[in-house]
Amino acid sequence: MKKKIRRFLIKIFKKILKFVQDIRRQHLYYHRWPRLYKKYSQRPIDEKKVVLAYAGHYKQMPDNLVAIKEYLEPLGYNCVVIDTSDADHMCKNRYLNQIMRFFYGKEFFEAYGNAKALFLTDYFFPAFAVQPREGQSVVQLWHGCGAFKKWGYSTAEKKWGASRESLDKYPIHNTYTHVCVSSPKVKFAYAEAFGCSEDNIMALGAPRTDVYFDEAFVSSCREKVLEQFPKIGNRKIILYAPTFRGNSVKKSYMKNKLDIEKMREELGEEYALVVKLHPLTAKGFKVNPEDDFVFNASNCIAIDTALCAADTVITDYSSLIFEYALLERPMIFFAYDLASYDDSRSFYFDYETFVPGEIVVDTDEIIAEIKRLETDFDIERVRRFKDDFMSACDGNCTQKIAQTVLGIKAEN
Repeated sequence: MKKKIRRFLIKIFKKILKFVQDIRRQHLYYHRWPRLYKKYSQRPIDEKKVVLAYAGHYKQMPDNLVAIKEYLEPLGYNCVVIDTSDADHMCKNRYLNQIMRFFYGKEFFEAYGNAKALFLTDYFFPAFAVQPREGQSVVQLWHGCGAFKKWGYSTAEKKWGASRESLDKYPIHNTYTHVCVSSPKVKFAYAEAFGCSEDNIMALGAPRTDVYFDEAFVSSCREKVLEQFPKIGNRKIILYAPTFRGNSVKKSYMKNKLDIEKMREELGEEYALVVKLHPLTAKGFKVNPEDDFVFNASNCIAIDTALCAADTVITDYSSLIFEYALLERPMIFFAYDLASYDDSRSFYFDYETFVPGEIVVDTDEIIAEIKRLETDFDIERVRRFKDDFMSACDGNCTQKIAQTVLGIKAEN
């Protein structure tokens, strides 16, 4: 009886919380945020001011925004960084958080109100509540290249996505003037995901991919990994970099399906396994510091460094495959839950014919594929994939985006 009462009270509490959250969101979307923008947009646009905004799970400024900032500041631009990730954790009690966030947004709109451009790399809800005025640009750089698993409006009514009713009431991705993508071939996917015209989607590449064309950077990455994990020695590096599972960011998880001991036994003499988990699930993976085969790079090695150091990548549904393709190295796709993942999230292309590597479902197949790749790597398969999905990434993406959005003249 007590359990039934408890379940009933929890159910009632969740309904009340959902109601409060909806009231809060209505207040922000339709009252507070538009009023703040109206107030701070009375000033003339500052042609040399840009805003770089991010929130959510980022522990530091996203690499796309870093690249834009480092390019623009020497040219005299005032780059205002708005990091609202702390606002998502204003207090430890998440329910009190909902109340406190009624006051969220002033810092952002004070900066954005008279900025020439706003650069984003992910969802940023305050930017969806108001349309930019004439003379302003809202630029979505996105955090993944290519088009792999679906997101945004493409996942409406799926297990992963929001309801159509919610998206109609609180639109997302609806204010972009420029969406920068890695290839013309993926424009349709971004138009669908963002609910916008393909006219706003431009194959200008991703700023963070410029480093993959810097030979000095690429060649230095193995040494950076060895500084962190000297026990790797002269062995080749297998990078395991899966994406997260779950029907929402808050419910994300990752189960380790690798038989690491079997991999150690079969591959340990020639290879070392470096694990780089998605930030949402990194806390759940522990490695013995004394281990000499598997190394946890989740919180200590940047993804571009890890990719450039890796001789082979094992992944599943992560968009890092597009960047890794720039290096023209082998990939293995550990898609043990393909059917269920496709059902909850879905893809823009048929997975089995799309990925530029072999699909495996268990550790034995991974080991066999790693050994096969030593003598039978189809590099042309990866090159075709790169040409299809990364054609706009040429080492000059940051400059091209700055020229297009801000009218900056090309460097001689």
